[in-house]
Amino acid sequence: MSVNVVSVVSPVCQHASGIELLVKSLKEVFDTIDSEPEIILVDDGSLDNSWQEIKCLEKEYPIIGLKHSRNMGQHQAIYTGLLEASGNMVIVMDCDLQDDPANIPKLIEASINTNASVVAFRVTKNNHPYYVLSSKLLNWLLSKIIGIPIHYKTGNFGCYQKTCVDRIKQIDRKSFYFPVAVRKVEGDVKSIVVQHKERSHGESTYNFGSHVKLAFQAIHFSFRKSNLQSSASVELISEKVKSKLLS
Repeated sequence: MSVNVVSVVSPVCQHASGIELLVKSLKEVFDTIDSEPEIILVDDGSLDNSWQEIKCLEKEYPIIGLKHSRNMGQHQAIYTGLLEASGNMVIVMDCDLQDDPANIPKLIEASINTNASVVAFRVTKNNHPYYVLSSKLLNWLLSKIIGIPIHYKTGNFGCYQKTCVDRIKQIDRKSFYFPVAVRKVEGDVKSIVVQHKERSHGESTYNFGSHVKLAFQAIHFSFRKSNLQSSASVELISEKVKSKLLS
């Protein structure tokens, strides 16, 4: 399996204690496949030591660190990471290791075999009934709005081909919601089953209020036309660190 450089985009918010484990886990996985990693960590205005951890780790690992000047939300952080990504394929994943890096080779292989982007269909995680019901309702509504199915057991975790990412980069980032953006440029997206793990460190930064806000953001983005991005998007980034890819 060889696709030269694979970018990994992961938003980080209040997760200083888990960043090193994430990066080490990614390094271990990429040591087993014939691809170079480009790890892009986007600190979304964390108030803990997340940015200091990123700056420290970039001295040893193939990391590009980007820092938002304020908290903009997970999907804005994904967008910022995509703008920086240069890989032939792009993995998007959470930083808490619920999205298991061990599934990355399987996602890459599926994307190569189908010549299309592939999302993870997550199983075995025991979610609160409120989360399951609200996620089902939201994704049903989004599917109706855009006319393309989005299953509630799929999320951001997946392997996205460069052509897909390049088209997403042209979308205005206002109210950006990644799963809908993928369907807008790619249509019905293929999926493969993966095991969804428990969070490795800390607790979710989402609460009831942020879930409601995200739902309205997703609905608003679904109704919007895919306008071209504005140059103002770069103003969100206050700092950047970059290290060379490891051989």
